[in-house]
Amino acid sequence: MVDTDKIHRIAKLLIKIPNDFDNVYVIHDRLFVAEPAALFRRLKIPVAAIMSDTAAEKELWGFPIVKTAEASANFNERTALIILSKKPVPLIQTTFDFAVRGKMLTVPAFVMTNEEAVAIYSCVMVQRFIDMYKEDGITDVTKTPSALAQRFACGLTTFLHPHFQNFKYQLWDRREHFKPTYDFDDAAIVIQGPIAYDNNYTVETFKLYRLIYPNVPIVVSTWKGEATNDFRKACRENSIVLLENEMPQERGAFNVNLQLKSSLQGVKFIQEHTSAKFVLKTRTDQRINRFDFLVHFKNLLETFPPKDDKLHKRIIFLSVVNLTQFPFYYQDYLSFGHVEDISKLYGIPFHSEPGEMTYTAKNYRRMIKIRGKVLSNRYSLDYDSAFAKNPNACKAKRWARKFCFPEMYISKTFYEQHIAPIDETKLPETSWKFAAEYLILIDPEAILADWPKYENTRYKAFTNSGRHSAFSRWLDMYRNFKANLI
Repeated sequence: MVDTDKIHRIAKLLIKIPNDFDNVYVIHDRLFVAEPAALFRRLKIPVAAIMSDTAAEKELWGFPIVKTAEASANFNERTALIILSKKPVPLIQTTFDFAVRGKMLTVPAFVMTNEEAVAIYSCVMVQRFIDMYKEDGITDVTKTPSALAQRFACGLTTFLHPHFQNFKYQLWDRREHFKPTYDFDDAAIVIQGPIAYDNNYTVETFKLYRLIYPNVPIVVSTWKGEATNDFRKACRENSIVLLENEMPQERGAFNVNLQLKSSLQGVKFIQEHTSAKFVLKTRTDQRINRFDFLVHFKNLLETFPPKDDKLHKRIIFLSVVNLTQFPFYYQDYLSFGHVEDISKLYGIPFHSEPGEMTYTAKNYRRMIKIRGKVLSNRYSLDYDSAFAKNPNACKAKRWARKFCFPEMYISKTFYEQHIAPIDETKLPETSWKFAAEYLILIDPEAILADWPKYENTRYKAFTNSGRHSAFSRWLDMYRNFKANLI
């Protein structure tokens, strides 16, 4: 996450640049992406060029690329620099001295990271809506408008991307003082993992959920030593159950055992102390901004019953990857279903094969190269013969048996224990059958999901969500899956 106070200080400086300077040059590293370019255009910053002595390209994101010597020859008293650094630094503004036409010229420079540039864009966009509040004469939204900007800029709207301003309807609702609440208690929420303290993220998340669902049991399941006294106080004030668990000694591949324990402890509490029939398992560093998400999830389960009685209801996963890339690679950070099914999902044995993790880490990039050749863009209705015609299928299927991402371990083990045995030579087909008959896969943007862990890519944090709809692909499997696994 980013430093919110720092973001607002940088934003104030950048907004003044068009009035104070005629020419701005950008110094960047290889991480320069589209988002800063969008910010510069939004603020009408007069970017003359990008300075680079190593870049082979002639332009980037519509800006010409020039050598440092060529750029500095054009510097004058109304020239400034913007430095895009790889990592956050304490500096916000500094100066550099250049020899220009026989004399030394001091040029002001503004420093930020790509991640901070994205957050500044959000801050600027949110301020536009705050100005709309004022224009409409709504002055009682908050006693401290800057606090509202801060809350939105790095809170409720951190999923905002310069190209996707789909958060507008939320702010519009708030302009009308519309705070929907849903009066039911047959669903519960478990928020698991280490507490996210930056911008009070976990606290703001469960406060939002409590506002929308006043009667829904909410549990934060974390580790001993994580919670501060202030965090415990916030839990008490919002009727949040706080579970502080002992961390398991064996973490498993990619810390999968930590997720299994904290998730299961939260779900067990719901089973033993509430009457909730459904439970949502999510993370302490993620947030759902769609107001009616629990209603949406419950409606999906009623609309799509499972194939048989091995599960009470289907299980909903938030999916961001192509369903044909890795077998059983169903995202583990969000799941919703009947409380007994979710208890079984996270009640599988701890992972205890360290060799699998080593193999996965060593061969991950090789698998990435080949996975795109195995149905990555295929929207096939003939799942039974999908692999028969693909020359890369045998290699991909052989590698897939050895891979062990946390997502794969959880869903595959759950399938083996509660659905059916698995033929290791038919992992992809079995994975599709699992999705078609027992799961529902939804898209992050459908619930306005937010994950500040990948703030530098913001909307694209859910890696493939911009390429295809996971729900559409899942619906295709639901209607057309015919592979014979016997």
